[in-house]
Amino acid sequence: MIELTPGKTLAAHTFSLSKIQFRIVCFAFAANLAFIPSISAHLTYGTWGGRSTATHLPDTQESFLGFSVSSYTLITWHAAAAFLFAVALFTQFILTHRRVKADRAIAAHRTLGPIILFTLWPVFTVFAFSMSLRVIQTPFNQVMFTVLPVMIIFAVVRALVGLRRGDRNLHADSMFLAFLLLESAPVYRIVMFVFAKLGGQTLAANGEPVNAGALFRTLIVLALLTLGYWSCRRLRRNLLPLVLIGSVLALSLALLPWSLSGAPS
Repeated sequence: MIELTPGKTLAAHTFSLSKIQFRIVCFAFAANLAFIPSISAHLTYGTWGGRSTATHLPDTQESFLGFSVSSYTLITWHAAAAFLFAVALFTQFILTHRRVKADRAIAAHRTLGPIILFTLWPVFTVFAFSMSLRVIQTPFNQVMFTVLPVMIIFAVVRALVGLRRGDRNLHADSMFLAFLLLESAPVYRIVMFVFAKLGGQTLAANGEPVNAGALFRTLIVLALLTLGYWSCRRLRRNLLPLVLIGSVLALSLALLPWSLSGAPS
Protein backbone atom coordinates (compact mmCIF):
# COMPACT_ATOMS: atom_id res chain seq x y z
CA MET A 1 0.00 0.00 0.00
CA ILE A 2 1.07 3.60 -0.62
CA GLU A 3 0.04 6.34 1.79
CA LEU A 4 -1.45 9.40 0.08
CA THR A 5 -3.19 11.51 2.69
CA PRO A 6 -4.48 10.73 6.19
CA GLY A 7 -7.23 8.13 5.84
CA LYS A 8 -6.53 7.65 2.14
CA THR A 9 -4.52 4.85 0.58
CA LEU A 10 -3.91 3.60 -2.91
CA ALA A 11 -3.34 -0.03 -3.81
CA ALA A 12 0.09 -0.77 -5.13
CA HIS A 13 -1.00 -3.62 -7.36
CA THR A 14 -2.91 -2.76 -10.56
CA PHE A 15 -1.81 0.84 -10.01
CA SER A 16 1.25 -0.39 -11.92
CA LEU A 17 -0.73 -0.90 -15.13
CA SER A 18 -0.03 1.68 -17.82
CA LYS A 19 -2.89 3.62 -19.40
CA ILE A 20 -2.61 1.45 -22.51
CA GLN A 21 -2.73 -1.75 -20.43
CA PHE A 22 -5.86 -0.55 -18.64
CA ARG A 23 -7.51 0.38 -21.94
CA ILE A 24 -6.68 -3.06 -23.31
CA VAL A 25 -8.26 -4.61 -20.20
CA CYS A 26 -11.44 -2.55 -20.73
CA PHE A 27 -11.55 -3.48 -24.42
CA ALA A 28 -11.09 -7.17 -23.63
CA PHE A 29 -13.91 -7.14 -21.09
CA ALA A 30 -16.26 -5.24 -23.42
CA ALA A 31 -15.51 -7.84 -26.10
CA ASN A 32 -17.74 -10.29 -24.21
CA LEU A 33 -20.65 -8.59 -26.02
CA ALA A 34 -19.57 -10.66 -29.04
CA PHE A 35 -21.00 -13.74 -27.32
CA ILE A 36 -24.57 -12.38 -27.29
CA PRO A 37 -25.52 -14.10 -30.60
CA SER A 38 -24.16 -17.46 -29.38
CA ILE A 39 -25.95 -17.18 -26.03
CA SER A 40 -29.17 -16.09 -27.75
CA ALA A 41 -29.01 -19.08 -30.10
CA HIS A 42 -28.33 -21.42 -27.18
CA LEU A 43 -31.29 -20.11 -25.18
CA THR A 44 -33.57 -20.27 -28.23
CA TYR A 45 -32.51 -23.51 -29.84
CA GLY A 46 -30.57 -25.30 -27.08
CA THR A 47 -27.49 -25.67 -29.28
CA TRP A 48 -23.92 -24.34 -29.25
CA GLY A 49 -22.27 -23.17 -32.44
CA GLY A 50 -25.17 -22.01 -34.58
CA ARG A 51 -28.82 -22.39 -35.47
CA SER A 52 -28.59 -24.87 -38.34
CA THR A 53 -27.65 -28.50 -37.82
CA ALA A 54 -24.68 -28.01 -40.15
CA THR A 55 -23.09 -25.52 -37.76
CA HIS A 56 -23.73 -27.27 -34.44
CA LEU A 57 -20.90 -28.32 -32.21
CA PRO A 58 -21.18 -32.09 -31.63
CA ASP A 59 -23.35 -32.83 -28.59
CA THR A 60 -21.78 -35.93 -27.02
CA GLN A 61 -21.81 -37.58 -23.63
CA GLU A 62 -18.63 -37.00 -21.67
CA SER A 63 -17.35 -38.43 -18.39
CA PHE A 64 -16.96 -35.60 -15.88
CA LEU A 65 -15.90 -36.35 -12.29
CA GLY A 66 -17.26 -39.85 -12.65
CA PHE A 67 -20.63 -38.77 -14.13
CA SER A 68 -21.92 -38.85 -17.68
CA VAL A 69 -22.59 -35.26 -18.80
CA SER A 70 -23.67 -33.74 -22.10
CA SER A 71 -20.91 -31.77 -23.81
CA TYR A 72 -23.43 -28.92 -24.20
CA THR A 73 -23.80 -28.88 -20.42
CA LEU A 74 -20.02 -28.71 -20.00
CA ILE A 75 -19.83 -25.85 -22.51
CA THR A 76 -22.54 -23.97 -20.61
CA TRP A 77 -20.81 -24.48 -17.25
CA HIS A 78 -17.47 -23.48 -18.77
CA ALA A 79 -18.95 -20.30 -20.27
CA ALA A 80 -20.58 -19.35 -16.96
CA ALA A 81 -17.40 -20.04 -14.94
CA ALA A 82 -15.23 -18.09 -17.39
CA PHE A 83 -17.59 -15.10 -17.37
CA LEU A 84 -17.82 -14.95 -13.56
CA PHE A 85 -14.02 -15.23 -13.33
CA ALA A 86 -13.65 -12.42 -15.88
CA VAL A 87 -16.14 -10.18 -14.04
CA ALA A 88 -14.27 -10.71 -10.77
CA LEU A 89 -10.86 -9.95 -12.31
CA PHE A 90 -12.18 -6.86 -14.10
CA THR A 91 -13.70 -5.67 -10.82
CA GLN A 92 -10.26 -6.01 -9.21
CA PHE A 93 -8.72 -3.85 -11.93
CA ILE A 94 -11.40 -1.20 -11.42
CA LEU A 95 -11.08 -1.23 -7.62
CA THR A 96 -7.35 -0.53 -7.81
CA HIS A 97 -7.32 1.77 -10.80
CA ARG A 98 -5.24 4.93 -10.62
CA ARG A 99 -8.17 7.18 -9.71
CA VAL A 100 -9.57 4.93 -6.98
CA LYS A 101 -8.39 6.13 -3.59
CA ALA A 102 -11.17 5.09 -1.21
CA ASP A 103 -10.26 2.80 1.67
CA ARG A 104 -13.46 0.82 1.09
CA ALA A 105 -12.48 0.07 -2.50
CA ILE A 106 -9.11 -1.23 -1.37
CA ALA A 107 -10.78 -3.32 1.35
CA ALA A 108 -13.14 -4.76 -1.28
CA HIS A 109 -10.13 -5.60 -3.46
CA ARG A 110 -8.50 -7.48 -0.58
CA THR A 111 -11.74 -9.32 0.22
CA LEU A 112 -12.42 -10.34 -3.39
CA GLY A 113 -8.88 -11.66 -3.91
CA PRO A 114 -9.24 -14.82 -1.78
CA ILE A 115 -12.71 -15.49 -3.25
CA ILE A 116 -11.18 -15.49 -6.72
CA LEU A 117 -8.21 -17.58 -5.62
CA PHE A 118 -10.12 -20.31 -3.78
CA THR A 119 -13.42 -20.50 -5.71
CA LEU A 120 -13.71 -18.80 -9.12
CA TRP A 121 -10.22 -19.66 -10.38
CA PRO A 122 -10.33 -23.39 -9.45
CA VAL A 123 -13.86 -23.81 -10.84
CA PHE A 124 -12.89 -22.13 -14.10
CA THR A 125 -9.75 -24.28 -14.34
CA VAL A 126 -11.69 -27.52 -13.91
CA PHE A 127 -14.21 -26.64 -16.62
CA ALA A 128 -11.53 -25.24 -18.93
CA PHE A 129 -9.64 -28.54 -18.82
CA SER A 130 -12.91 -30.46 -19.27
CA MET A 131 -13.46 -28.49 -22.48
CA SER A 132 -9.96 -28.84 -23.90
CA LEU A 133 -9.35 -32.47 -22.92
CA ARG A 134 -12.84 -33.96 -23.29
CA VAL A 135 -15.05 -31.85 -25.57
CA ILE A 136 -12.41 -30.68 -28.09
CA GLN A 137 -11.08 -33.66 -30.00
CA THR A 138 -8.88 -32.36 -32.84
CA PRO A 139 -5.13 -32.22 -32.02
CA PHE A 140 -4.22 -28.60 -32.80
CA ASN A 141 -7.31 -27.12 -31.14
CA GLN A 142 -6.90 -29.42 -28.15
CA VAL A 143 -3.34 -28.23 -27.50
CA MET A 144 -4.13 -24.55 -28.02
CA PHE A 145 -7.26 -24.70 -25.85
CA THR A 146 -5.26 -26.50 -23.13
CA VAL A 147 -2.42 -23.97 -23.10
CA LEU A 148 -4.85 -21.24 -21.98
CA PRO A 149 -5.74 -22.64 -18.52
CA VAL A 150 -2.16 -23.85 -18.07
CA MET A 151 -0.79 -20.36 -18.69
CA ILE A 152 -3.50 -18.79 -16.52
CA ILE A 153 -2.30 -21.06 -13.70
CA PHE A 154 1.23 -19.83 -14.42
CA ALA A 155 0.05 -16.21 -14.37
CA VAL A 156 -1.86 -16.51 -11.09
CA VAL A 157 1.05 -18.26 -9.34
CA ARG A 158 3.39 -15.59 -10.70
CA ALA A 159 1.05 -12.89 -9.40
CA LEU A 160 1.04 -14.49 -5.94
CA VAL A 161 4.86 -14.53 -5.97
CA GLY A 162 4.82 -10.84 -6.80
CA LEU A 163 2.36 -10.17 -3.98
CA ARG A 164 4.51 -12.08 -1.49
CA ARG A 165 7.63 -10.17 -2.57
CA GLY A 166 5.86 -6.82 -2.51
CA ASP A 167 6.57 -6.52 -6.24
CA ARG A 168 3.55 -4.59 -7.48
CA ASN A 169 4.78 -4.59 -11.10
CA LEU A 170 5.07 -8.38 -11.21
CA HIS A 171 1.65 -8.76 -9.61
CA ALA A 172 -0.01 -6.33 -12.02
CA ASP A 173 1.68 -7.70 -15.14
CA SER A 174 0.81 -11.28 -14.18
CA MET A 175 -2.87 -10.49 -13.66
CA PHE A 176 -2.84 -8.60 -16.96
CA LEU A 177 -1.55 -11.80 -18.56
CA ALA A 178 -4.20 -13.95 -16.85
CA PHE A 179 -7.03 -11.63 -17.86
CA LEU A 180 -6.06 -11.39 -21.52
CA LEU A 181 -5.68 -15.16 -21.79
CA LEU A 182 -9.10 -15.56 -20.17
CA GLU A 183 -10.63 -13.06 -22.60
CA SER A 184 -8.84 -14.34 -25.70
CA ALA A 185 -12.00 -15.83 -27.25
CA PRO A 186 -14.18 -12.67 -27.12
CA VAL A 187 -11.24 -10.48 -28.20
CA TYR A 188 -10.74 -12.75 -31.23
CA ARG A 189 -14.42 -12.49 -32.13
CA ILE A 190 -14.40 -8.70 -31.94
CA VAL A 191 -11.31 -8.46 -34.14
CA MET A 192 -12.89 -10.81 -36.67
CA PHE A 193 -16.03 -8.66 -36.67
CA VAL A 194 -13.91 -5.62 -37.47
CA PHE A 195 -12.30 -7.40 -40.41
CA ALA A 196 -15.63 -8.91 -41.49
CA LYS A 197 -14.22 -12.42 -41.19
CA LEU A 198 -16.52 -13.93 -38.58
CA GLY A 199 -19.16 -14.67 -41.17
CA GLY A 200 -16.86 -17.25 -42.70
CA GLN A 201 -16.47 -20.87 -41.75
CA THR A 202 -16.19 -21.37 -37.99
CA LEU A 203 -16.86 -25.10 -37.77
CA ALA A 204 -15.32 -27.90 -39.81
CA ALA A 205 -17.31 -30.76 -41.31
CA ASN A 206 -16.76 -32.81 -38.15
CA GLY A 207 -18.32 -30.05 -36.02
CA GLU A 208 -15.03 -28.98 -34.45
CA PRO A 209 -13.91 -25.33 -34.41
CA VAL A 210 -11.60 -24.69 -37.35
CA ASN A 211 -7.91 -24.44 -36.48
CA ALA A 212 -7.70 -20.86 -37.78
CA GLY A 213 -9.60 -19.63 -34.73
CA ALA A 214 -7.07 -21.00 -32.24
CA LEU A 215 -4.17 -19.79 -34.39
CA PHE A 216 -5.32 -16.19 -34.89
CA ARG A 217 -6.70 -15.91 -31.36
CA THR A 218 -3.26 -16.76 -29.97
CA LEU A 219 -1.48 -14.33 -32.30
CA ILE A 220 -3.88 -11.51 -31.39
CA VAL A 221 -3.43 -12.07 -27.66
CA LEU A 222 0.36 -12.21 -28.03
CA ALA A 223 0.23 -8.89 -29.91
CA LEU A 224 -1.92 -7.24 -27.21
CA LEU A 225 0.29 -8.57 -24.42
CA THR A 226 3.39 -7.30 -26.21
CA LEU A 227 1.81 -3.86 -26.69
CA GLY A 228 0.75 -3.73 -23.04
CA TYR A 229 4.17 -4.69 -21.66
CA TRP A 230 5.95 -2.38 -24.10
CA SER A 231 3.75 0.54 -23.01
CA CYS A 232 4.97 0.26 -19.41
CA ARG A 233 8.56 -0.50 -20.44
CA ARG A 234 8.47 -3.96 -18.90
CA LEU A 235 8.50 -6.06 -22.06
CA ARG A 236 11.87 -7.69 -21.35
CA ARG A 237 10.77 -8.64 -17.85
CA ASN A 238 7.67 -10.37 -19.24
CA LEU A 239 9.25 -12.19 -22.17
CA LEU A 240 9.02 -15.62 -20.50
CA PRO A 241 5.22 -16.09 -20.77
CA LEU A 242 5.25 -14.68 -24.31
CA VAL A 243 8.01 -17.09 -25.33
CA LEU A 244 6.23 -20.04 -23.68
CA ILE A 245 2.95 -19.34 -25.49
CA GLY A 246 4.72 -18.62 -28.77
CA SER A 247 6.79 -21.79 -28.50
CA VAL A 248 3.72 -23.97 -27.95
CA LEU A 249 2.07 -22.37 -30.97
CA ALA A 250 5.15 -22.83 -33.16
CA LEU A 251 5.64 -26.47 -32.12
CA SER A 252 1.94 -27.22 -32.64
CA LEU A 253 2.06 -25.75 -36.15
CA ALA A 254 5.20 -27.77 -36.92
CA LEU A 255 4.23 -31.11 -35.41
CA LEU A 256 0.42 -31.40 -35.45
CA PRO A 257 -2.03 -31.72 -38.34
CA TRP A 258 -3.92 -28.47 -38.91
CA SER A 259 -5.64 -26.46 -41.59
CA LEU A 260 -6.81 -22.87 -41.88
CA SER A 261 -10.11 -24.03 -43.36
CA GLY A 262 -10.78 -27.10 -41.25
CA ALA A 263 -9.98 -29.19 -38.22
CA PRO A 264 -8.26 -32.48 -39.17
CA SER A 265 -8.97 -35.46 -36.92
